[in-house]
Amino acid sequence: MSTARSPTSVAEAMSHSDFYPGGAPVSVRETHTAWVFLTGDRAYKVKKPVRMEFLDFSTLERRRAVCREEVRVNRELAASLHMRMRAIVARPLCYALVDDDAPDAVEYAIEMRRFDEERTMAALVDRGALTAEHVRDVATRLAAFHAGARRCCPEDPVGDVRRTCVHNFCELFAIADDATARRLLALERFAGAFLVTQCAQIAARAQAGFVRDGHGDLRAEHVVLEQPLAVVDRLEFDPRLREIDVADDLAFLVMDLERLGASGATRDLVRCYRDAGGDTGSDALLSFYGAYRALVRVKVALLRARQLEDPAAVAAARAQADELLGLAERFAWRARGPIAIAVSGPPASGKSTLAAALARRAGWRVLSSDILRKHRRGLALDAVAAAEEYAPAARAEVYRELGEMVRAELADRHGAIVDATFGEPTLRAAFLDGLGDASSLRAVECHVPVALRERWARARTADGARGSDAGVDVVARLGATFAGWKELDERAILPVRSSIEADLLVDEIADWLDTRASVAFSARTGLTTEAGDGSRG
Repeated sequence: MSTARSPTSVAEAMSHSDFYPGGAPVSVRETHTAWVFLTGDRAYKVKKPVRMEFLDFSTLERRRAVCREEVRVNRELAASLHMRMRAIVARPLCYALVDDDAPDAVEYAIEMRRFDEERTMAALVDRGALTAEHVRDVATRLAAFHAGARRCCPEDPVGDVRRTCVHNFCELFAIADDATARRLLALERFAGAFLVTQCAQIAARAQAGFVRDGHGDLRAEHVVLEQPLAVVDRLEFDPRLREIDVADDLAFLVMDLERLGASGATRDLVRCYRDAGGDTGSDALLSFYGAYRALVRVKVALLRARQLEDPAAVAAARAQADELLGLAERFAWRARGPIAIAVSGPPASGKSTLAAALARRAGWRVLSSDILRKHRRGLALDAVAAAEEYAPAARAEVYRELGEMVRAELADRHGAIVDATFGEPTLRAAFLDGLGDASSLRAVECHVPVALRERWARARTADGARGSDAGVDVVARLGATFAGWKELDERAILPVRSSIEADLLVDEIADWLDTRASVAFSARTGLTTEAGDGSRG
């Protein structure tokens, strides 16, 4: 086969309308691995001559093989697009599309019927036009696809997942800046701990037949809600990346819908998938795979940024990577749940600042005793509650209702953050009574020197109250009588120096939760773990 003509010159030729019969206008899309040319009722995809850690399209023969494989693996979910492979040959003054067996091919393309991009799941979400019926149709189709897909029998399913995670983290660390690397380290520790504590579930699912030859790239933009419904771009370049737990496969779409802001559609998708006979395992497992899938997309965005030259485009790709990294962190927090974190401590000890930082990272609501107290009486947050609102019985009632709110939040979102002093046994008892079950409760106790608390109280008073009515005198009085948690096992309580930067404290809390889970697993099973060393081992 001739390789004298470069793929970039082929791409340049295919960017012009005179390359195609009929001369229809051409629009070009570019990813980190391919060019896509849209013209008339047809689309043509040409692989880039790239070699990356996870794929190799560097030779014409490799691109020929991968194009043929892409056509094959997409027949089931995208048969209506009538995909076929075409050869591109060089003529004296031009290039031409011919049958795929041409001996003088200089490049290969995948030809398919062009679908309506306004009918993809992503486009419908963007327009606010995605309906519950759409979601049900997608879930039902995916459940049927997974049920009929080839069953895979991995010898070491937990090891396979661990190696996949390790490989992805290694690739990410190689292209991450320092700030991103710090956040990746926390996610790496989370992944290591999760795989330790959930190894039995992962292994049992493999044994039960839930590892299948799936799609591998289930993004919302790949789901086309035409008649018949089609799912395009099934991953073709490495079958091992498709041979995964069906929960991992579905988690890509779950993650992508969350990225697009369609949380309601996410919940409907999972519910309908299960109703149609699909099995995702626990919510924690699905969230773990959601975190992994978000990290894969972080890697893609960072790789794309390295290919781009326009500063604005580079900045946009990096911003997308940062957004996806935040999404991975939120999925990781979900996978730790169900869990309620009580951020406690004396007044003006930095509780609200830390609770807000936790909420940003975890994506959970902050439930505040100060704010609840004002809402119960219809007061503005900057208003001062009457003295009777701080009588022992009134305070206990606020804490009891706070516990009830946390219980509801755990049932709905699997996580909540509580901002309250919890400085008296009667208040903690009322909260626990409302909560009903303390097994999911963890306490973070904020500690700072008295002088710093008083300084923060004065600054807060000067800035105007933000829910709290505790002035300097109240801060001094309650601080002197503050008593920490006694009702919980000491292993469920983390004392922190809340004068430290809040984001660093969030990392510390996450590490504590992951380590605690691993240690508890070891104590329960008698197995030794090394989860604290991170997923790279």
